[in-house]
Amino acid sequence: MMRGRGFLSNLRNLVLPPRPDPAASRVIAEIRLVLCASVAILAFSVIGFRIFNLSDAGARERMANHLKTSHVERGQIIDRKGRLLATNLPITVLHADPREIMDVTDAATKLAPLIGRHDVASLKTLLSKKTRYVELDRKLTPARHAEILQLGIPGVYFAESTLRVYPRAETAAHILGQVDPEHNGIAGIEKSQDAHLAAGKDIHLSLDVGLQAIIRAEISKQINEFEAIGGAGVLLDTRTGEILAMTSLPDYNPNHFAKASDDARFNRATKGLYEMGSTFKVLNTAIALETGAATPRTEFEVMKPLRVSRFTINDYHPSKKPLNVAEIMVHSSNIGSALMAEEFGASIQKEYMKRLGLLDRLPLELPEIAKPLSPKHWKRAATLTVSYGHGISISPVHLASAVSTASSNGLRIAPTLLKRKTGDEIIKTRVFSEHTAHAVRSIMRLVVSHKEGTGKKARATGYMVGGKTGTAEKVQANGGYNAKANLATFVATFPVHDPRYVIVIMVDEPKGQKQSHGFATGGWVAAPAVRRIVEQISPILGVHPVDEESPSIRQKLMLDFNIGNQEATLASF
Repeated sequence: MMRGRGFLSNLRNLVLPPRPDPAASRVIAEIRLVLCASVAILAFSVIGFRIFNLSDAGARERMANHLKTSHVERGQIIDRKGRLLATNLPITVLHADPREIMDVTDAATKLAPLIGRHDVASLKTLLSKKTRYVELDRKLTPARHAEILQLGIPGVYFAESTLRVYPRAETAAHILGQVDPEHNGIAGIEKSQDAHLAAGKDIHLSLDVGLQAIIRAEISKQINEFEAIGGAGVLLDTRTGEILAMTSLPDYNPNHFAKASDDARFNRATKGLYEMGSTFKVLNTAIALETGAATPRTEFEVMKPLRVSRFTINDYHPSKKPLNVAEIMVHSSNIGSALMAEEFGASIQKEYMKRLGLLDRLPLELPEIAKPLSPKHWKRAATLTVSYGHGISISPVHLASAVSTASSNGLRIAPTLLKRKTGDEIIKTRVFSEHTAHAVRSIMRLVVSHKEGTGKKARATGYMVGGKTGTAEKVQANGGYNAKANLATFVATFPVHDPRYVIVIMVDEPKGQKQSHGFATGGWVAAPAVRRIVEQISPILGVHPVDEESPSIRQKLMLDFNIGNQEATLASF
């Protein structure tokens, strides 16, 4: 009987299972719920993380670009004697991730006293941006770094980077140029040689910072003395085409590029285009002698003004007698120069201007190079005015290069800002014969050494300077000339008996002074600066003073030019 009951109980349990224990069921359900929730959260986290990565990839990439330090440090820029002009310094950059800033106002208030470039308001604006990266400051000192670190503001970070610095400050600002925050070149040598510098290669310039400083100081002195608005200077090695010094004033400190005015950033030496006035008479004389249109003894009737269409060509100091070619340059006769140009004509003049590089941009290693402005219609009027530097606008470097060709050995060498290496092939193009160049520089010597020469104030005793003055009214933006705004220029070759260097000094809008008797011409403004420069740089360049009256020096110059009623002796006057 008991066995029968057990069987029936087992059967009932199989058909109708016993009611589960409520407490045990709740535990099992909770475990299952937690497991399911965990799986769901994990799945959504993975999906969310992936979405975040995809949506924020651009922001993180930009952030990485700001913070990265290239494994190749940007190359240095060095002068011809190995002195640093541009290099890199390690710095600490302070930046923030606005998304991590918990209290923008609190963070801005705490940071403002330690960040000079921002106040609380500007910091709040930065820290509220919808981005992952904002730069707050760079060039942090160790002390400021420590103070900011102690604030413990979430979302504020530090990164090691480098800063491009220019140890010589203003000395060669327009040549060196500038880089952007990512160290990409944006101006000057930094831009033109960006690929080499970015690859870690140093750039050796033809510049000598010692010579550069001297020329900058002397031009600055003339600008101050004559209340001018600016100036420029170029020193060129005639045998190699290397530019040893080049300055433009006003200039700026490239370490504080953002503070520089537009005028200070403008490179008057290569970007500025000017009518160079009577300095062109050097080139006009060279063309006349080379083409056979005249000899040094050929005379021209200059006593009366020359009518050209509705214009009249006059001389500043009219002559009462015919002048020969040498006298035309010594007295700076516009009429004589125009008559010489009329002898060889427009097509010849234009061809020589082209061969001298005066119609094209110079192949110089700077982005800031201007293309000269030349006559659209090169007819008689243009030919006559170009002969004395009007109607054609060039840069001071153009002038230095052209005069170097005409007064050294007649060979044109494209100017360069890069130091020549031993064995480098220098491309030279014959423009004038050596005989023509010999005659031209001998006449240039008379401009400085003769008592009637317009460039007497450039004479540096013993250093045999030859040159030419130039004074031209500035062209107005709306056409015509501004009679109250002059350019005073002097171009010099030295030493003329063994030509090695050409100097161009230009002063922009000088005003006549008491000591200059009210004059603001090239002879009064630019020539004295050339004399002082030659006296200072000659020992550096290894140019030694000579006895101007020694036979060995006299034999190297043409001495058969007649100036006035006397035969010029070129040695001393």
